[in-house]
Amino acid sequence: MEKIKGIIYACISAGTFGMIPLFANTAMREGINNDTILVYRYVIAALVYGVYLAFRNISLKINRETLIELLWAGVGGYGITAYFLFLSYRYMPTGIATSIHYLYPVVVAVFMSLFYKQHLSIRVKGAIVLAILGVYFMSWSDGEIKWAGLIFALLTTFTYGTYIVALNRPHLKALNADALTFYVLAFTALFYLLTAGLRRSLVLNFTPHFLFDMSMLGILSTVISARLLVAAVERIGSVATSVLGTLEPITAIIIGVFAFQEELGIKNFVGLLLVLIAVLIVILSMNERHKKKQRQIFNRQFDTRRK
Repeated sequence: MEKIKGIIYACISAGTFGMIPLFANTAMREGINNDTILVYRYVIAALVYGVYLAFRNISLKINRETLIELLWAGVGGYGITAYFLFLSYRYMPTGIATSIHYLYPVVVAVFMSLFYKQHLSIRVKGAIVLAILGVYFMSWSDGEIKWAGLIFALLTTFTYGTYIVALNRPHLKALNADALTFYVLAFTALFYLLTAGLRRSLVLNFTPHFLFDMSMLGILSTVISARLLVAAVERIGSVATSVLGTLEPITAIIIGVFAFQEELGIKNFVGLLLVLIAVLIVILSMNERHKKKQRQIFNRQFDTRRK
């Protein structure tokens, strides 16, 4: 029963995250600037999540070292990702931009190899090549590459990949998942408030339609998505959750086509397929490596007991 719940949670988490273009793109098409959207999104998300944690009496105590790592991982990784993603929406179809963002597991694999000396198998290296080809095809529009959109979308893979890798830091791994999520959202909200204030770009908007979109963006696509992701990982593991996460770009593309009449060609769909294959290869390879390590640990413990 818990496995079924985990699968359901993972699917809902991926689906709600993939709905970001539905709420964000509507506001952007009405002339709302990125800073305003990001402030509303993360302030609402942080407030809602804070109330949720207060009702659950979850401790938010952290030390200085953890605070510094949260600032770097939260603002420099998770927080700035949304800014680049929204910029990419202005230059290319939202579904394609979100699909390119989903390349982050490949970036994580490369980062783990470079900084944590994890070996990259032939399959993973092949997946990286497939991913690059996929991004090339997905960025093709009207006979040319939308380079501005491509660059911003690719930047999201590096910033979010940095965030995922940073979660391996000892201080962050030891932190309660709910507390970690809250601080990431809160620091991101503070960062965008300060940025918008310094640039004088924050536009207060209290129209019902805009508040509804920002509430859905902050609650549905941020809080609920993040919380269900944690619940899914607890029940079915990170690998299975990541595999089900392929619903994210698919959801975004469906929304882009049907809600915003975005046109996609054969090359775009070929690119999407290549990216999904590449991501699945990386995820399954990571799962095999994890199982191999678990077997080695078990064998060592067994040999120790026999002695």
